[in-house]
Order: sequence, then C-alpha cells, then structure tokens
Amino acid sequence: MQADGLPHQISYNVRQAAAATGMSEWTIRKLVRENQIAARYLGSQILIDPESLAQFFRSLPSERQVERECAANRRTA
Repeated sequence: MQADGLPHQISYNVRQAAAATGMSEWTIRKLVRENQIAARYLGSQILIDPESLAQFFRSLPSERQVERECAANRRTA
C-alpha cells in the first residue's frame, strides 16, 4: 500500500506506460528494446517496471537541448 492507501501498481503494460509518460507506445517499446527501461515478459506481453520508467523520466533534461545551445551561441556572438 502507498501512503494514500491505494495499492501500489507493480507493473505497467506498454499502453499504461505510454499514457503515464505522454510518450508513444512505439517509443516505450523502443526504450525496452534498447534496455533503457526495465521490463519483463509474460508470453508476448511486455510488463514495465514503474520505478525504471520513473528513473528514465527523471534522467531526461529539464530543458530542451536546442534552447541551451541557442542561448550559448547568443552569448558568444
């Protein structure tokens, strides 16, 4: 149980992971294939570890790389 009394979800399917992150199902499958997020398999169904998904999400940059590069170029020009 979580602190709010709700049961803790121990895995997401691809559709749930996509909905939780705002990413496409294709992107979620690609991240699993590239071992960037942890998954297990039940037959052909992909079961994604929520903590691994959250860890990947937290590792993403907080601002767009392009914006930082443009700002850096403006400072040097």
